[in-house]
Amino acid sequence: MQRSILLGLLANTPSVVLNPAWSSEARSLFEAAQRLGMTVADQTAHQVSFCGVGRSIQVPGTALESIGSAFNLRTMAAVAALARGDTILEGNASMLARPVRDYLGFITELGGDVEDLSTSRNLRIRVRGSRRLGGTAHIDTRHSSQVLTSLLLVAPLAEDPVRINCSQGRGVGQGYVDLTVAMMRERGAWVESTESGFVVRPGMYRSGVHEIASDFTALSYLAGTVATAESGHVTIRDYIPSQLGPEREFLHVLRQLGIRTTHDPATHTLLIERVEPTSRHVEIDARNIPTVVPTLAAMAPFVEPRVTVHHAAHVNNHKCRRVDMMLEQLRHMGCSIAPTYTADGEVDGFGTPSGRQEPVGGVTAESHGDHRIFMSLATAALGARLSTAINGAEHLHASFPDYFTVLERVGADFDAARTPDGVLSPAR
Repeated sequence: MQRSILLGLLANTPSVVLNPAWSSEARSLFEAAQRLGMTVADQTAHQVSFCGVGRSIQVPGTALESIGSAFNLRTMAAVAALARGDTILEGNASMLARPVRDYLGFITELGGDVEDLSTSRNLRIRVRGSRRLGGTAHIDTRHSSQVLTSLLLVAPLAEDPVRINCSQGRGVGQGYVDLTVAMMRERGAWVESTESGFVVRPGMYRSGVHEIASDFTALSYLAGTVATAESGHVTIRDYIPSQLGPEREFLHVLRQLGIRTTHDPATHTLLIERVEPTSRHVEIDARNIPTVVPTLAAMAPFVEPRVTVHHAAHVNNHKCRRVDMMLEQLRHMGCSIAPTYTADGEVDGFGTPSGRQEPVGGVTAESHGDHRIFMSLATAALGARLSTAINGAEHLHASFPDYFTVLERVGADFDAARTPDGVLSPAR
């Protein structure tokens, strides 16, 4: 959804998004795009039409808020480099502990300017745009794909060609970069892959219609309910598969773990059911599937194979140290799961012994203000022997506002205490 909004803003012709998926982060970016000049022609539950401004990005009178979304802040910083003036971007205190500010040097390399105005309470960045952007930029892709995506999206609107040199080795989240490039090319951008990265020629985005596919990260929590349940299956209606590499990779991992997904194009459904796993030991490379790593951690104690997840260190750079927090809270619930390490002693992933576990639960787990941690812990709690309380339900709006409703539909047994502290108490 966010890429569709950004491409619509950067085109100076009308765009249409079908089946819009609204989360608080998507709405925040949508509002920011309007403050940068985008106008909305029509908006219903099933589609939204808007017109962007191309290179004529406006300078907002007050700061743009990213509400804790690193993707929003990074992409808005890149867009602000096209504006002829200073744009202030702000994020909450949690973003100060993450490497959000560390990789915006590409703006300076291409002719703009970035200044860190942060305080101890909030992140604050000033971006000064340039009348003539272009040249060579260097991107470190070892920790996140978002910076590369941000630069790629604005590169066609630079006055001169943009050459992007990526850090050596396979970057993380390559599937998301592939998605960005594919969407850019659909809109008329000239993007060439090179041995070291990309070259993007100056041009303009054309109008387009984009249908939003089903969110496979949200789907992962439903797959998790099948994994943690003693029996049963889940059928997802109105399922729209994407061409996203990480989605295909995740569905393949599920099959290895003993969770089969069957898509019926005629009925637009996806059946998720338990089957025999394909291996006694499943090893998972997490570089391309960062958003589902917490879900995989929650599922791992409840599947028959031994599970080992590698190359997940970058997931600790998300809204919280997601790998560390999941392992800590899962062990608190009684799961047998341990971290794995790189040669440098950095947490690289996790592993579980073979055989389905029966954790006791019966504790209060902390999601540390992270919506994905909350839903992943709830997934594990549904398989525990005793009811488990989880704090942090108030953050579900960031990605899955209807999470409780969906849990009810699949028959999960829980009590949602809709109190300010957001406690969810699942029961088996």
